[in-house]
Amino acid sequence: MRTSRRDHWRRWAAVPVVALMSATWAAGTTPAAVATAPTAAKPAATSASVSVNAGSALATVPSTAIGINGSVYDAALTDAAVPGLLKSAGTNVIRFPGGTESDIYDWRTNTDVQSGQRQAVDFDQYATLLAQTGAQGMVTVNYGTGDTAGAKQSPAESGAQLAADWVRYANVTHHLGIKYWEIGNEIYGNGTYGGSWEPDQHCATGANPTNCGPAVYAQNAKAYISAMKAVDPSIVVGVVLTAPGNWPDGITSAGSPQPWNQTVLSALGNQIGFADVHWYPQNPSTVTPPGPTDAGLLAADAQIPGMVSSLRGQLPPNLPIMITETNSVSSNPGKQTVGIVNALHLEQDYLGWLGQGIANVDWWQIHNGIVTTGDNGPSLYGAATYGDYGVLSDATCDTASGATVCEPAVDTPFPAYYGLQLLGRFIHPGDTLVSASSTASLVQSYAVKAADGSLRVMLVNDDPSTSYTVNLAYTGFTPNGAAPTVATLAPPGTGITTTTTGTSASQTIAPYTATMITLQPGTSGTPGGCKVTYQPNTWPGGFTGGVTVTNTGATPWSGWTAAFTFGGDQRITSAWNATVTQSGAHVTAVNAGYNGNVAAGASTSFGFQGSWSNSSAPPTAFTVNGMTCAS
Repeated sequence: MRTSRRDHWRRWAAVPVVALMSATWAAGTTPAAVATAPTAAKPAATSASVSVNAGSALATVPSTAIGINGSVYDAALTDAAVPGLLKSAGTNVIRFPGGTESDIYDWRTNTDVQSGQRQAVDFDQYATLLAQTGAQGMVTVNYGTGDTAGAKQSPAESGAQLAADWVRYANVTHHLGIKYWEIGNEIYGNGTYGGSWEPDQHCATGANPTNCGPAVYAQNAKAYISAMKAVDPSIVVGVVLTAPGNWPDGITSAGSPQPWNQTVLSALGNQIGFADVHWYPQNPSTVTPPGPTDAGLLAADAQIPGMVSSLRGQLPPNLPIMITETNSVSSNPGKQTVGIVNALHLEQDYLGWLGQGIANVDWWQIHNGIVTTGDNGPSLYGAATYGDYGVLSDATCDTASGATVCEPAVDTPFPAYYGLQLLGRFIHPGDTLVSASSTASLVQSYAVKAADGSLRVMLVNDDPSTSYTVNLAYTGFTPNGAAPTVATLAPPGTGITTTTTGTSASQTIAPYTATMITLQPGTSGTPGGCKVTYQPNTWPGGFTGGVTVTNTGATPWSGWTAAFTFGGDQRITSAWNATVTQSGAHVTAVNAGYNGNVAAGASTSFGFQGSWSNSSAPPTAFTVNGMTCAS
């Protein structure tokens, strides 16, 4: 394995410091308060309050929510333990063949186009991993050197044709049903803006080439999309965009007179299947001293709503956004990546994006390899003397200060893995993420309403030294009187403990912990029942639906969330009297501001209009506030 692969080298490596824009914001953070591990002393806990509104839906958890990257150069990817570990973490998507290697990978020969080196894992082995885990596939086709790889075929092909052959092999010949495909990886790193880590043979050599900016990428991506969808029209093809406020967003050059996103989007328009975005909130000290800080990383997730809002303002309406790579630091990972802080960041990273309606988040990655040259100083929490992007150890060794340093046994989970596992327990496809807010700036709160009516609350304590007694209040949900089940990930992050402790109204959370509280609905105080009437009006290709919701219980509702699943392939295009969101066939409707209060025995209604292609079969089951309704 080459060290460039372990370090995920192409991130920002040659980017001028002046171009690093808002990604350098954490450099001014003072890390003094985060340098020390939580001590054994237990001072009195500080009070905090968390309010959960179970009737205020943020988003439905998609079937593609929890993803991770797997790479062709990862020899441990085929280990027998890996499928079970990924399933235990709730993994929905596995992206392949992995980062920069995507743009130098010949899938037919399983080799690196530039070096000729044979890779450790081929596409068939990746397909086996998908079958073993039940995860969906996401494949990044070779844009950077695809034409070179295609020219070696007999007869010779273009890169677009070689990519189409891959779609045919996967979905026509072997019926794998891989839905998500991407055109290249981080192509904006091809030298257009000075940063040059991504191989791209469309470009001339030298800094800031004029012949390979975003317009060239868009033109070639159009040919890729056309060729690939001609083989399988059902696939969804994503294109490379930049995260708002992160390099090179907003930058221009001789080869890019308009910024990357604007150029690509104006050229491709509605041909795009999804926006492919990467986000690494920190830069290493070799680029922007003083480098990563624990407090800076944990605060960075607050940027997510603004990034989503900005990105959606650039995109066609309803275009899915997928964060196909994310981790804590953009290159040269240090001790933070293998410590509890990165696990806490992982929770906030995923839930921040998913709460904004993002379709998929993919962690970088399953295994990656030891790096001893990153930030390992005493200002960061933990005792490790190395970093690793992987959630699992690959048992590699390296030297630091003249001594040999080794990772634990292969497939040993790092704390980020347990963060992923706790996340997989917290959210399940079809669940509804609902509003939660905290009065303490270092206590992050999230909540999800499950289809069975239960409520799960996640509390992340970003404070390295303070415990909090959290007082919990609920709207639209009344928990029963039993002590809740509480799952906790605590330092050093080597496992999750599950107990029955505290009450639904009060939980004490220790420093640097992620805590999941599972609450069951009460049998009194809660809405007593519901009835839903659905009235469709259907015509070829279109329909309207009217829904009447009746409170058949004895207690008024102060807010309501209705949910159902279409029996056909209907897609809602507009709605009235409710905020309606759709993920696949699953639909969630949340009351408007004027019709949330429904007295016992009273009714309210909402409606929508949409389209359909093959079937307009109506839904057969409805829930309101988690209760199954008569219909």
